[in-house]
Amino acid sequence: MAMGGDVRRVSVAGVVFALIGAGLTVAPGGLVAAGPPAADDWRTFHHDALHSGVSTNTTISKTAAPSLRLRWQANTGSGNSASPAVAYNAALGKRLVYQPNGVGTMTAYDAATGRRVWYARPGEADVNSSPAVDGNVVYYGSSDSYLYAVNATTGAFICKFLTSGVVSSSPVVANPDGSGKVVYVGDNGFGGSDDGGAMWAINAVDPNAAANCSMRWKYDSFGDPAGSEADSGVWSPPSFARDATGRPLVVFGGSSPDNAVYALDAITGQRVWRFQTEVFAPDNDVGAGPAISAPGVNGFAHGVVYITGKNGIVYALNLTTGAKRWEFRIRDTGKDLGHTRQTAAFLGGRVYVPYGSGVFALDAKTGGVIWNTAKVGPTTEEVSAPAITGPEGARVLVTADTRGDVMAFNLATGARVWTYKAGGPIYSSVAISGGKIFAAGTDSFLYAFGLRSGKSTRPNTSILTPAEGANLDNPDGKLELTGSATDNKGVTRVQVAIQNKGEWWDGSRGTWTKVFTQNRATLGSPGSKSTAWRYSFPVPSVGGTFFAQAQAVDAAGQLDAPVATRNFTVDSLGNPPDTTITVPVDKQVFRFEDASNRRPITIDIKGSASDDSGANPGVDSVRVVVRNLEHHEYYCGSPNCNPNSPEGAPFVTTYTTFEAQLDNPGARSTNWTASFQTYTHPHKYAITAVAVDRDGEVDPFRAAVSPICVRDPGENCAQT
Repeated sequence: MAMGGDVRRVSVAGVVFALIGAGLTVAPGGLVAAGPPAADDWRTFHHDALHSGVSTNTTISKTAAPSLRLRWQANTGSGNSASPAVAYNAALGKRLVYQPNGVGTMTAYDAATGRRVWYARPGEADVNSSPAVDGNVVYYGSSDSYLYAVNATTGAFICKFLTSGVVSSSPVVANPDGSGKVVYVGDNGFGGSDDGGAMWAINAVDPNAAANCSMRWKYDSFGDPAGSEADSGVWSPPSFARDATGRPLVVFGGSSPDNAVYALDAITGQRVWRFQTEVFAPDNDVGAGPAISAPGVNGFAHGVVYITGKNGIVYALNLTTGAKRWEFRIRDTGKDLGHTRQTAAFLGGRVYVPYGSGVFALDAKTGGVIWNTAKVGPTTEEVSAPAITGPEGARVLVTADTRGDVMAFNLATGARVWTYKAGGPIYSSVAISGGKIFAAGTDSFLYAFGLRSGKSTRPNTSILTPAEGANLDNPDGKLELTGSATDNKGVTRVQVAIQNKGEWWDGSRGTWTKVFTQNRATLGSPGSKSTAWRYSFPVPSVGGTFFAQAQAVDAAGQLDAPVATRNFTVDSLGNPPDTTITVPVDKQVFRFEDASNRRPITIDIKGSASDDSGANPGVDSVRVVVRNLEHHEYYCGSPNCNPNSPEGAPFVTTYTTFEAQLDNPGARSTNWTASFQTYTHPHKYAITAVAVDRDGEVDPFRAAVSPICVRDPGENCAQT
């Protein structure tokens, strides 16, 4: 896992984390004091407790934005759905980017260089909850139902709180009554969909009498009358604000089947108001976060909540009473606009609302359209919560979409001024701090974009062997990767990372690990401007499908970006079976018969498997994995295979396989069948299958189909 510099692994409260080259002494409890936040930190989802989405940084203007370029690129080890947070750390004297990934690893990166400072794994479940940094603590939720608190300087575990379900909501931290800080976060039920949930107030890490990570209050009385919607929960990232009377409020959207907006008293948890959105289908939940304009701003004496339902309607609600001031119906402006489930930004009398084809700029007081990016320039796919930055009169709006584009638009006109194509879809929103834009993608990379600096040229790395897409014989030992690296000042080292079946090779320990790990290659001419490099790793006897990346470091400590990558396969030493999936196919769409009364769909899976060699030729079994790509959950084998779920939801948060039915068990060639039952919501799924032969050998390559889309009538695979 070495990233350069000293690496120390520390165990605090039984949880292992790694502090890399920080030169710190860890006090009891793992706490290291940090100074006050920098002025342009992006410490929580959508910048602040109001979810304004506005950065105070003025570096990136509409004229400078076209010259933005990739400053660094860091592999987080797994796909990213959560948005990054950025905060200056006085103890380390540097700004850090905090990014959790899809296998439960929270990592802090140096915002200037992309170097990993520490990582922590207090849990191992998927993280879709964006972190909140408050003081010297990082808070984030996980699909294992916990809210975690870790040290912002070291990654040391501090405490955790068990909620009632999957935490996809992003926390917000506030001190509502002066007695201590509180973390507000929601959960969306044990199974992650329509099986109950709650909004929680949790005592933060504070020097007061309240125990850290203990409950202050819980709210789960959804519906009208209160408590009538027991199956509802919270996806929405809550906002914190004070209404016109000074009362502290927590405001958030409710999940289906409730599909409403709530404001609770932040001190007591009592309902203050509820607004029912217009419902066209059961899945019209309000997953977006509320963007709150304080009383007296934008022409509203009582304050206003801007929030969008998945029904395609933007609402402006009175912050103090919940009464509707205006609505804007995106759903009526055209066809194939996609759902609206991302948080708006607001500034200077305008609200910037993301949707399935771009961003609308609306008059904050009336809801009238000012511009639409889809009318000004190229359309997008569904965009994430937009961020605003730059000097007054020359600001830009920055966002990313599920096509994988990171984009900047002229804030005044909506014209696109810059685009970068990432390696995969982006669901998370960007963070802006210190003159840089940070975006995390499903391709496992965290990207940092900035303007050209005065530093020396970054190094450049290439991988020569194996070739891209190569299919190699198993070496029955070590396989060597080779390449070259150049730099105008000199190459000091090359770092190589290798992944197989979701795990990374750790050469220092001689094992595979869930944590992204880089290994130091051997240089032909260390310190020279041009050098060859090589690195060898042991290939498992069963072979596999591998991903490798190589990244050089120069004398100035700069890493090259973009990184060099390779995908290749290595055959098994033995005689493993082969597996295919014939039904369904990639991007196949299955539709509910009635959008207003959805019922689970049973999807049949068919394929074949063969094995005609080895001591005992023949197929023994086929194991199938079905993953819900949006919930990051796994089908557990039967419609009621999760007895702990209130409704027996057929998905669990831990990796799970189930066995297919073979037409001819033990035969050298056989067809096989399986099936799974979907949620009653539109979702995307991935299917993998692997055969096992009678000698116990496993197909190292696996058959895969992704995505499989479940949609309402008339919708396509891009809509969700």
